[in-house]
Amino acid sequence: MTTTTHDPSSAPGARLDRALASLTGLTVGDALGSQFFVPANGPLLHGGELPPGRWGWTDDTEMACSVVAVLAAHDAVDQDELAAAFARHHDFDRGYGPAVNRMLRLVREGGDWRELSGALFDGQGSWGNGAAMRVAPLGAWFADDPERAVREATLS
Repeated sequence: MTTTTHDPSSAPGARLDRALASLTGLTVGDALGSQFFVPANGPLLHGGELPPGRWGWTDDTEMACSVVAVLAAHDAVDQDELAAAFARHHDFDRGYGPAVNRMLRLVREGGDWRELSGALFDGQGSWGNGAAMRVAPLGAWFADDPERAVREATLS
């Protein structure tokens, strides 16, 4: 008789819990970091104080939310679904760069994300840090399988 053991850390609920916890941390860090771009907050922040009021998040959090939603729906990075989610949730005022703003608008209007992203910056890509800024929930989702985390992060 063979006994199968189940690793509870790979259960969908455990993966989602880890990803959401990671997303919470990412969101707070993103919102705090965005305050450094508000000139009036400079003296407070450099003095070790937090600015008052509600802090907004940036495109990094917006895109990380899409990563979590796609993982929750597919337990994998579905590139077409992820591109559609990025376009669907795109908010021009969240701090996206001009090229990404244009590309996501064109994807939303029916453009092929593969062609559009491949054409950015003379076909070289942006070499930006956007993927790094939104990948934490993916790493948390696949914390039980580091090799798969690498494969899925590459797809994202």
